[in-house]
Amino acid sequence: MEYTEYMETLKEQIQNKRARSLVAEEIRGHIEEQAKEYQAEGMSKEDAEREAVRQMGDPVETGCALNRIHRPAFPWKLFVLAVFLTGASMLISLTIDAKINEGGVQAAQVGSLLVVNAVSFAMIFVIMYFDYTWLFLHIRAVYALYMICLCLVWSGGILGNYQTALLASYSVQVLLPVIFAGIIYQYRGQGFQGILKSAGWIIIPFMVLAAGLISLPMSNGAVVENAVVCLFLLVASVLRGIFGNEKKKYLVELALLVAGILGAGVAFFYKYTFLPSGYVLARLTHTGEFGYQNRMIKDAVARYSLFGNRTFLMQGTGSDGEYLLGNIFCYFGIIAGVLVVAAFVWFLIHALRQSLLQGNRMGFLLGMACSIGLIVRVMVIYIMVNFGYGVIYTVAVPFFSTNVILAAVNGIYVGLLFCVLRNKMILKEPRSEKKNATV
Repeated sequence: MEYTEYMETLKEQIQNKRARSLVAEEIRGHIEEQAKEYQAEGMSKEDAEREAVRQMGDPVETGCALNRIHRPAFPWKLFVLAVFLTGASMLISLTIDAKINEGGVQAAQVGSLLVVNAVSFAMIFVIMYFDYTWLFLHIRAVYALYMICLCLVWSGGILGNYQTALLASYSVQVLLPVIFAGIIYQYRGQGFQGILKSAGWIIIPFMVLAAGLISLPMSNGAVVENAVVCLFLLVASVLRGIFGNEKKKYLVELALLVAGILGAGVAFFYKYTFLPSGYVLARLTHTGEFGYQNRMIKDAVARYSLFGNRTFLMQGTGSDGEYLLGNIFCYFGIIAGVLVVAAFVWFLIHALRQSLLQGNRMGFLLGMACSIGLIVRVMVIYIMVNFGYGVIYTVAVPFFSTNVILAAVNGIYVGLLFCVLRNKMILKEPRSEKKNATV
């Protein structure tokens, strides 16, 4: 069989269009490599190519086998966990509402929760079928749009009331690691210079946020959260060899860079934000005017039982997403709470593991940005808030949001994770891109 006929027959067996070009390129490479070996043994070019094609086997069988491998894989395990966690959050929210209304659940509350979760899952499904390579190929335009949105919401004036401005500001901020993943990719292979350039671009939005903190101290915690996530993402990129193979050298240089930036950041926060007031120490030690909320939560935690005591975490929390986990522990008991935490842990560990296994550097960076961001938000900040050790208490996690803005941004995060996992075997880095392309 001739080469052209073989390739056309094989590609007909591949159902997914993206996978078809990927498989064709892989098979073409194998055939060309094998043909060169035959030529080196003395065969003519035509005979070598014909023999290499023959060695590939029947094109229909080969194509069908490759089709089973190179196709989108819906992340069913994570999806089932997402449905379970969403159900748990809706159950406790409606239980709280029924308790407040003396046994009756208001239709408005049910409708609100259905809308919020519908928005979340709509975002997940829309983003999941998105070609994430587009984000990396157009990162300059995305970055510019992001900065415009960041400046607008951080000004606070365009969104009316303070609470809406706070939630919008927080939501835009937590998308920063996704943008940072695209920036890092632009400087791949450029060594420590690439690290400096990546840090330089990401410092700009932090400077905008710092300027806003002086005049409008909204969502301080999101600034700290993003700084931690971006640092972990940068370290993960160095360990993966995104910037080059001198990993130990880059880590030492990165540590020195971070020490300098961290020192400047601490000095800024101490001068312009909540540090001088003793805010952090008061919340951690449950003392003073800033520690009252954590004191109330700790008192409730002390009364936890295996099967719950049919009370709520603390007066006034209602069905707010920030305290739904604590309310599950309090109302339904330790066993129910542990099951929910275990579901979150399994979800996040599986997402992180699959991100680490990505062969595509774009998929690796995007998956790590989302999984690290969610791990920090859920396993550190959210857990601390719900057990009375919260310092940062503006936090929203997937499936436990009761606000439509927060549900949408978490839907984007989960959707991007699903997108990376779904396209593991069908998306690759475009060859046409220059290795050392810059933003």
